[in-house]
Amino acid sequence: MTSYIDASSPTGNGRRIKVLSTDLIFSGVDNIFVYPSLNVDRLRDALSRTLSFWPILTGRISVESDDQYFIEFSDNSIPFTYNENDELERWPDLPVIVDDVKLIQPFIDSTKYKPEIEPLLRFKVTRLLRSDEYILGTSFCHMVGDANSIVHFHNDLSQIYQNLEPIFPRPVFERHLLNKEDSDFSSLPVLKLYRNTDKKETILARLAKECIETDPINMSFSSEQLAKLHMLADDSNEITTHDALCAYIVFLMNTHLFINEDEYIRRAYIYVNYRGVTDLLTPKGYVANAIMQPLSSDFPNPCSLSSIAKTIRQLIKTTRQEDFLQKWVTSANILMKQFKKEGNVNFVWDKDEIVFNSNFKYDWSNLVNFGMKNQCRFHTMGIFKYYFRIFHLNPVKVGDREWIKDNGGAEVSFRIPKGEMKEKFLAAWKKDIQENFLNVK
Repeated sequence: MTSYIDASSPTGNGRRIKVLSTDLIFSGVDNIFVYPSLNVDRLRDALSRTLSFWPILTGRISVESDDQYFIEFSDNSIPFTYNENDELERWPDLPVIVDDVKLIQPFIDSTKYKPEIEPLLRFKVTRLLRSDEYILGTSFCHMVGDANSIVHFHNDLSQIYQNLEPIFPRPVFERHLLNKEDSDFSSLPVLKLYRNTDKKETILARLAKECIETDPINMSFSSEQLAKLHMLADDSNEITTHDALCAYIVFLMNTHLFINEDEYIRRAYIYVNYRGVTDLLTPKGYVANAIMQPLSSDFPNPCSLSSIAKTIRQLIKTTRQEDFLQKWVTSANILMKQFKKEGNVNFVWDKDEIVFNSNFKYDWSNLVNFGMKNQCRFHTMGIFKYYFRIFHLNPVKVGDREWIKDNGGAEVSFRIPKGEMKEKFLAAWKKDIQENFLNVK
């Protein structure tokens, strides 16, 4: 059964914003949250109140003839579907990122890219009658914003559901202005992902082929294991736990997967949230796709945990420099506008490169817990070859009632070639775990 939720106090007022080229991601972000209980009427009311602070989500996308994209704040309703399921005994024990979309797609009402008519947010709640669990599926138009924006909205909803004050600042939707392009900067290797593009059809064909030739892997690391890796990588007090984890993945690949040095992973693209550097670009509460995907320099020693981690940290430090960031944002928007106009997509990287797209900054399950701390489980989709996605671990149930969560642990998900490469990688990782990373240097 589908109903429609309006903002309790409509605040769109006919406004509209012009989105940036870096917002032109024509897909929805589909997520699943699993709860031991939920008051659906209270959720509907909380959503209505939350939408009053988020008029962008009650709007629609509009496109003008010169390829200018806007979001109209048109105060439309949000579709809210409620179902009951008597087939599942209980929600299954799944990793954070689920490779088999058939397992979770039925619990999501996905948004589509349809300017003028398609809602930018959809909700679906399914009650599992046998276990009395509640599955909340949300679909959020990616053109509105990135992971930070989506977490921001969901956390506001969770807080309002509990009659608590918001944790995040009030959302700000107006996009920043761009400076004049520095053409020399636009040609730097750090922006390679915006120049290495291909036709959408070609990339989809490649991904389909890779899906057949590879298997998904979900690696779990406890907080103690991450602390050990951090200690091994950090001799300068600058390296973060996340740097060390990314470096370990590269180290593991280079020391166990490849026979020849010319096969080594030499560089990494790192997805970086550029909020917090300057309020001129990203004021507090900024809702947009404020992400960048810079390419690191070559790892001086691609088989050294510390060397790889330091290279990653240096890249991130560079992105936090205001002058660099101002030039980056301008160049990225110009380059993205150009390849989008040509019908291309920037999902291409070389054989000696990998990608880290991490959500480790956000503990999704606890930020959207509706008062059920360490009891919400979070799931999403999208696993690709040598494209590493990192999330916090989900809680696990001990016995019939108690839930426990390792709040400092992480799950790493990606695809790897089937057969020998996969087996070598898993064997090396399991050996390191058993030996407490004795031979990781």
